[in-house]
Amino acid sequence: MSNNLEREKEDSVSERIADLIWEIWRVSKAASHPVRDGEVTPEQYWILRFLDSSGPQRVKDIATYIGTTASPVTISVKRLERQNLVKRERSSKDERVVTVQLTKEGKERFEMWRLRRREAISGVFESLNQKEKASLLGLLQKVSLSNN
Repeated sequence: MSNNLEREKEDSVSERIADLIWEIWRVSKAASHPVRDGEVTPEQYWILRFLDSSGPQRVKDIATYIGTTASPVTISVKRLERQNLVKRERSSKDERVVTVQLTKEGKERFEMWRLRRREAISGVFESLNQKEKASLLGLLQKVSLSNN
């Protein structure tokens, strides 16, 4: 019986942690996200974010990262290209293979969004000192899905 009670208490704490992480994300998004401001669609944002962190990528690899097929990615990439945020290049060996990379303007715009986000979210963590922030970061990295 006590094992069930302990498990319920642990689950309750885990649920509260998840709720607080969600709230932090909502604050960040509401204050600074380019999707909220109508500058890009969610899919376009994730494409730009992936390119910013990973460098030039094939359309097929972008689609895999986002969890969709190449067709919607191609449409989004074409729209981003019209805004001069990305550049597409066809492979000289196989025309079907298209590589996408951020343009200078795309890098600058994404960095502007990142700085805006950083400014908006910094207030959320004002009550923590550097050691506490480092500890929180370490704990979140430990449970991060990308580390499993």
